[in-house]
Amino acid sequence: MAKRRARPKRLRVAPLVVVLTLLVGGATLLILRLGMASPTQGDLTPAPTDTCRGVPAFTRALGLGGALALATDQPQRGLVLRATDGSEALYQHPTWGVAGYLGAIAYDGAGNVYAAPTPRLSLADNPLAGATTLWRVDGATGVMAPLVTLPGAATERNPFGVLGLTYTCTLDALYAGTVIGSTPTSERGGVVVIERSGHLRGVALAATDVLGVLVVRVGTGYTLYAGLARSPQVVAVPLDERGLAAGPGRPLLDLTAAGAAPSERARKLRLSAGTLEVDLVPFNFSLQSNAAAQLQTRRATWRYDGATDTWVVSQAAVGP
Repeated sequence: MAKRRARPKRLRVAPLVVVLTLLVGGATLLILRLGMASPTQGDLTPAPTDTCRGVPAFTRALGLGGALALATDQPQRGLVLRATDGSEALYQHPTWGVAGYLGAIAYDGAGNVYAAPTPRLSLADNPLAGATTLWRVDGATGVMAPLVTLPGAATERNPFGVLGLTYTCTLDALYAGTVIGSTPTSERGGVVVIERSGHLRGVALAATDVLGVLVVRVGTGYTLYAGLARSPQVVAVPLDERGLAAGPGRPLLDLTAAGAAPSERARKLRLSAGTLEVDLVPFNFSLQSNAAAQLQTRRATWRYDGATDTWVVSQAAVGP
């Protein structure tokens, strides 16, 4: 496990679920609107940057009640809002299935939801032409529409596009981990930084195939954590004040140290209270492996050790 420097110089993946909570008996939606303390230069503990996430306003009028989850792991194509109170109540806006099956999702402080098409079993429901288009669900109306089409094209040998998404509150930007256009011998993916308007701000990591992505704050700066698509590794990339690459990436986590198999990759990363959670899935750019990943997601956790400035395994990989 590589040591993180305080001031550096410079295919299918399993579907994702975002859990939202409703206050029963009223129209008020409860969300994790956690205030982020202003960091100081001397505080080098990695801190989350996604705690402003908001609940979509359109959910208030649905009358489902209880806890709700936005999910892409249902039999229905696209996005599904389901109750998690055992009632099995489901809701799907008419526009939520137009992009085919979806994989990675993220949402911003206004409750807008962002989603990436990810083929599940065949290309019939997810044509190659749509693999590089990101979609946005309007938090007020629930209508899903294209946000931006990224450069490059998917192919039958690599039918995948965006495999990881995260929104960063303080940088007000969406980070997309991609494998767009990559071949068995050439990595053409990376991490693209996108404005909420759909404008491409720039690149946070180039010529590197990526699944899961996360942005953390360290002191007064930012660092991108990127789960590699071709090895069981997570790398860290220093970012500038605009959230773009400010230097080369360096090794951060060796997933095999937490019991990951050589074929497993970091699909999703979460940081909370000094604990880094990583969802692990098998991935090798084939539809078969992606279908298997839907049933084989495992999770491992790390804790930050300030004394050694490293992430230390706190729980080995568990799951199916």
